[in-house]
Amino acid sequence: MRRRQVLWGLAASTLSACASTAVPFKPAPTTGEADPFALFRMDANADASEWAYHLNKSQNKTDQTVLAISAGGEDGAFGAGALTGWSATGQRPEFDLVTGISSGALIAPFAFLGSEYDDQITKIFTTLDGHDIMQLRPMQAVFNGSFYDTAPLAELIANFMPDTFLDQIAARHAAGGRLFVMTSELDSARAFVWNMGAIAQARQYDLFRLIIRASTALPGLFSPVKLQYTSNGVTYKETHIDGGVHMQFLAIPSFALTSSDPKISGGRLFVLINNTLNPAPITTSGSALAVSQQALSTMIRASALSTVQTTQLFAQQNKIELFVTSVDPAAGIVYDPSERFASAYMNALYEHGYERAIDEELWQVK
Repeated sequence: MRRRQVLWGLAASTLSACASTAVPFKPAPTTGEADPFALFRMDANADASEWAYHLNKSQNKTDQTVLAISAGGEDGAFGAGALTGWSATGQRPEFDLVTGISSGALIAPFAFLGSEYDDQITKIFTTLDGHDIMQLRPMQAVFNGSFYDTAPLAELIANFMPDTFLDQIAARHAAGGRLFVMTSELDSARAFVWNMGAIAQARQYDLFRLIIRASTALPGLFSPVKLQYTSNGVTYKETHIDGGVHMQFLAIPSFALTSSDPKISGGRLFVLINNTLNPAPITTSGSALAVSQQALSTMIRASALSTVQTTQLFAQQNKIELFVTSVDPAAGIVYDPSERFASAYMNALYEHGYERAIDEELWQVK
């Protein structure tokens, strides 16, 4: 499909508009169909040729500096503090490629543009709280699949990522940098990797902000994000949520893990985990809610740890310098699940990340 056809279709449909009742909705295109969004995204399990299309062909693929920022909800405050403290040491590099999932997706555009945007992520994670992100709507869960309305989050994203900011993302993309964000699509049960620089370069500003909002849409808690568009007379309707449903961070493309010739070698890979990989033991109450929350946290941490181990093996085999950081379980920062996005908690995590970076105790070489 030609570029003009795709962009015309996106502009004409205006993603949030209602589709004609004469045309039935279709879910996200399957792997056997042409994807109208192919200019801007790929399946997380895409092969090497699709990745090659979205990566910078002119850049030396054997000497990249990559930053992968994980999911984590309010724990993203740790990543914000870590990056800001790292900048203060004067040792933070410029990244050739940045990936983000969930709260990592909210941080990633700022990390992509460099240390001069540290003030922005500092404001987001230290001056705001739950009221600035979400509004409780108990009855909404019956009809819209979430307990909270994230209209405040949408406003926050719009305020911190105006068109002029996205133009800078586009310029960095044109210069060879790459910024990827992941979402999970409910209807097709697939994960999509979005080329955010390409979206910004096409001046699809609303789509850019929608994808950031979708990647941060914690399932059941935040409102899913609906994408609706028409291509070649077919109207598609997709429901996107937190990319952390599929994986906690994106560091190595799946094709590379299964290929005998991944064509990825050398360089440096920094994996920033907005969570505790090896938490200290806690006493869980016998309530169903407490048990389910602890089980979910355990599953998320196990997924992150497993991916770190897989990434470590790949890095060793391909001569990639791997650096990993996560929240220190000995930090003593207590999380209260009844108060999501509490300012005191996020400030404590921010300071933890910042101080470890300043003390040069942030990264572990794997």
